[in-house]
Amino acid sequence: MTLLEIEHLTKEFDGVTALQDVTLQVREGEILGIIGPNGAGKTTLFNCISGMLPPDRGTIRFRGEAIQGRKPHHIARRGIARTFQIVRPFPALSLTDNVLVAYGHRYYPRLAASTGAFRTRASLEAARAALERVGMPAGHERQAGTLPLGLKKRLEIARALALDPSVLLLDEPSGGLRHEESQQLLDLIRRLNQEGITVVLIEHNMPIVMGVCRRLVVLDHGVGIAEGDPAAIQKNSQVIEAYLGKTGV
Repeated sequence: MTLLEIEHLTKEFDGVTALQDVTLQVREGEILGIIGPNGAGKTTLFNCISGMLPPDRGTIRFRGEAIQGRKPHHIARRGIARTFQIVRPFPALSLTDNVLVAYGHRYYPRLAASTGAFRTRASLEAARAALERVGMPAGHERQAGTLPLGLKKRLEIARALALDPSVLLLDEPSGGLRHEESQQLLDLIRRLNQEGITVVLIEHNMPIVMGVCRRLVVLDHGVGIAEGDPAAIQKNSQVIEAYLGKTGV
């Protein structure tokens, strides 16, 4: 079943086309990889899906409903959460409070409600459960700014999970991580998918992409140039020339 459908999506910046007539589908329950060289339009695609940017043309449908141009919080409440290439937690806040910020829409639907005590038993239990879900079972009250990069990436995912998404958009989650950390992240992505979350993954780490994705979409200069399983993508001459290099993966 198609969960997220993108048709003829186009986005331009001062005459430069970042996305041109991009069409793709995300199937419920899959891990879809979005790959391509720097400047291919991958993050712009995520920005349009998540409401950070309005597309100039085209349609984005989630569960059959058109969502293009809606505000990010409206899209998040419908079940689409995302992470960012550069992780930016609130450094002076604890891990728990960083997640509580994301939970706020659920526990405090009105601004006036947020002026009261926000660390309720229910909200604290929910935040700690999200941290444990991503493999951070201890030290919840330490400041987020003290974390190494690998744990900041996990905190970013925990904040996204606080939105209770059915689709999780991960923008280069393994960027800057050591091999062992990347493999642990790979295990986390698989587990979240097994728990029922559909994942769309932007990634430059080819072993990660080929190891976790059954289907890939390739962008080059804002245009979709290929789609298929990892084996087919590795053999695609356009992909090899545009991104993977003459020798492939």
